[in-house]
Amino acid sequence: MKSALAAATAALAVAAWFLGHAWKGLFIYFQGDDMYNLYQAWTTPAWKLLLANLIPFTSVYRPLGAAVYRVLFATAGWNPLAFRIVIYALFLANIFLVYRVARLLTESPGIALLSAFLFSYHHRLIDLYINNGASYDVLCATFFLLALIAYLQARPVLFLICYVLALNSKEMAAALPLILLAYDGIYRRRLGSWAVWASLVLTAAAFVMKTSAASAFASVPDYTLHLTARQFFLTTRPELSNLFFLREELNTTEAVLIFALIWGIAIAARSKPLLFAAAFVTLAPLPINFIAYRGFFVMYIPLAGWAMFIATALVEGFDWLWKTMSKREPERVFPALLLAYFLFNIQAGDPYGSFDRVNEEQGYIRTLKQGLAVRPRLPANGRVLLLHDPFAPDSYNPLIVVRLAYRDNSLLVDREPGKSTQPYDLVLDYDGQHYTQIH
Repeated sequence: MKSALAAATAALAVAAWFLGHAWKGLFIYFQGDDMYNLYQAWTTPAWKLLLANLIPFTSVYRPLGAAVYRVLFATAGWNPLAFRIVIYALFLANIFLVYRVARLLTESPGIALLSAFLFSYHHRLIDLYINNGASYDVLCATFFLLALIAYLQARPVLFLICYVLALNSKEMAAALPLILLAYDGIYRRRLGSWAVWASLVLTAAAFVMKTSAASAFASVPDYTLHLTARQFFLTTRPELSNLFFLREELNTTEAVLIFALIWGIAIAARSKPLLFAAAFVTLAPLPINFIAYRGFFVMYIPLAGWAMFIATALVEGFDWLWKTMSKREPERVFPALLLAYFLFNIQAGDPYGSFDRVNEEQGYIRTLKQGLAVRPRLPANGRVLLLHDPFAPDSYNPLIVVRLAYRDNSLLVDREPGKSTQPYDLVLDYDGQHYTQIH
């Protein structure tokens, strides 16, 4: 009974740590990325979306994330809080899943709890906490970790199902088969299993489709692969710099030394969990290490490996030091409290970003949606004219907002008078703060 109470208290403490830092992200409004992602999900035929989620061989853009967008829009409508609640529920679930992975790997509740704590909140992941557009990473992490747990528990069919769902959430999942090859070599002294090799075949098939001319990535230069050492370090340096809350970016030599250090510690300690965690942090970022740097939010999955490495190294190192100096059982609560104090002070003073930061396009989207309320309905193939709107000239968001607000993909939007000889069903003029209907 006491152990169950202690476990529940610890779980609540970790959840409180996360929510205490990140709760403001629950009340973020839709951004430009949301509009594009939501519109793409809403306009994709339902049968195509369903088929794309069954197999990773289609060119549909991140179909599981698209399905989540579509279902939430169908059930909750234009309600950003509903989207945020679902994403935050996934955040909390992922914290627990990291605990389960670490528990299975180390058989130590203390290491597992510390891993979950270290993973739970990282201030430089703020783009994950304030942008629905990064929800693909959160969803991918959920099924990535579920697939990993299924494999550790020798449930190969469930592993493959979860892995397909992870791949359909985001391409980051492609590193998992390599991580499992490392696991099999470290823990089981074998070169993979049939399930791992099957997942590699799935990965290869998905790679062919996602890089084909029909793929949504084909026309985006930032997703072009550059398989060079230079590109690897162009992304690795800022990833590691942000991971350790550095103000200045590491150079290539310093990045190499960090990897040499973690592998040196793992090999010297002859610790299977440390060796696995070192493999995890090395392999997990590979799917994004050879494209343009997208921001630190892409390190959400690799952070799980770093959390397990640091937690294992701290606990095993502290235990060794304590037993060397004393014959009593180590009191692990002290290093955990010291680490929490250390992390709190670093993150509280980190200037990287703020939850109070508002993307100006959020305000533009909110104001336009409010302005459209003057006409609850528009006829099919209706026309809307927006005068003096604040969106960028090449932005598609005015059109997307109008179509999503009325749930009508036939509506047309002009942003300059005189572009059409047809009468408009709604004309709105923006005065810098609000839209006013012009009759």
